[in-house]
Amino acid sequence: MSASDTTSTAGFRVLVADDTAANRTLVRAYLSRLGFEVLLAEDGAQALELFERERPDIVLMDVMMPVMDGLEATRRVRASKHGRGVPIVMLSALGAEGDVVGGLDAGADDYLVKPLSYQIFAAKMRTVTRGLHLQRQSDAALEEVRAISSAMSDGLMLFDPEGRVGTVNPAVCAMLGRDESALVGSLVFDLFLPPGDRLLRSVVMANRSGAEQRRAREVAALSADGVVVPLELVLSTMNASNGIMYLAVLRNISERKQAERELAAYTNELKHYHDDAERENGLALEILERQIRRGGLDDPTLAHSVVPAQRFSGDVVLAQRAPDGRLFAVLADATGHGLGAAVSVLPAVAEFYRAVAASPSTAELVAQLNHALCESLPIGRFVAAALVCVDPATRQAHVWVGGTPEVLKVAADGTVVQRFASTSLPLGIDSLTPESAECESTLLGPGEQILIFSDGLLEAVGEDGSHFGYEGVERALRGAAADQRVAALVQAAAAHCGGGSPHDDLSLLLISAG
Repeated sequence: MSASDTTSTAGFRVLVADDTAANRTLVRAYLSRLGFEVLLAEDGAQALELFERERPDIVLMDVMMPVMDGLEATRRVRASKHGRGVPIVMLSALGAEGDVVGGLDAGADDYLVKPLSYQIFAAKMRTVTRGLHLQRQSDAALEEVRAISSAMSDGLMLFDPEGRVGTVNPAVCAMLGRDESALVGSLVFDLFLPPGDRLLRSVVMANRSGAEQRRAREVAALSADGVVVPLELVLSTMNASNGIMYLAVLRNISERKQAERELAAYTNELKHYHDDAERENGLALEILERQIRRGGLDDPTLAHSVVPAQRFSGDVVLAQRAPDGRLFAVLADATGHGLGAAVSVLPAVAEFYRAVAASPSTAELVAQLNHALCESLPIGRFVAAALVCVDPATRQAHVWVGGTPEVLKVAADGTVVQRFASTSLPLGIDSLTPESAECESTLLGPGEQILIFSDGLLEAVGEDGSHFGYEGVERALRGAAADQRVAALVQAAAAHCGGGSPHDDLSLLLISAG
């Protein structure tokens, strides 16, 4: 025997049962030469005792022995827990066909007739050894698969086309709270709650031919303690020696479902919050608009526009005629955007209408608006404003500018003929008396107008990063009719922004002499 053959037998132990000492000695010599470890028994009963105690890898069994013959001993080895996969070779002087059949029927894997030929015996043992090697490799691979299966967090379940469960891994047992013994042999359809049971049955029935279904499905099972367990099921088919088998991969999605429920509840809560906020905002917007629009913005000598960057505008345009017929108009731009900026202007709104009703001078009105804002606004908040008073009888206009862009006097042809720059602080920063409120006067000729606008118009940003600026304002004014100039400015600014929304509130107020 070659060195490689000897090495291949290393570690294998052979139990030899024979009542004849000479036969035991001969077989022992053969086996030792082949590299096997040898255990010896003198009868079938002793062979059974040694087999249970020593767990040999191979059994060589004589047929005719006292106490218990080899046939009975072979049957008992096969019936034992450890003897199902152990190769058993019968050794007998009886070589008739019936003897051989009897030995094989008793559970032997092979039958050798004495006297033994060493060459034949060695060849038989090499064959048995190769089988053992293959079996051990198979067992190792199977053990590795089982170890992987046991370590998996996903459940693995194998069942036949009738739905009978054949194998489960520990993860399935943990998911369902059931022992392996309770699952193996049960119907897989009975493990799932409707409609998952019907879904699984329909998929299995539709795939008897072996077509695979690898789409994940959500099902639910009832655990042993009555808890509903949400699962994700991926089903596939595999070819086995006895036909098609189904492999179900199960994943417990309880945490995912809980997260989905929490997200849905959170989303619902946000929706309620959003709806409540929208109702509150709608009410606030209606109140603000009622406050602002109670004056004279519909006066035929006025045109205006307010384009908010957010729902609420921090820009406010107001107009009201005093009892003596003079028209007072103001554009106010509070710091910030949205509701906070809009609320900042409210004290000035109420004060504007109250003061105009007393026919004040332009400077008196400015001082009164400033006082109202200084009293109500916190430090750091202020309102840039431009105020114009036009006397229709004299066509005289008085202009005050505090923190807004230049107020423009526009000729009938749309050209800018005079500019009124800011010479004062915005309202709400410092005390201001009528004497210190610097106003400029101008006479409005036929077709001339006064234009007030917020810095949102000048700072409207184009796609190239450029600002609309005074050039954009003057270009739009020159190209529009007198009654279309506000609309033309809004359209030109929007076109400059590429159709997008302005980043700041954008407001305009155009006043004619009438």
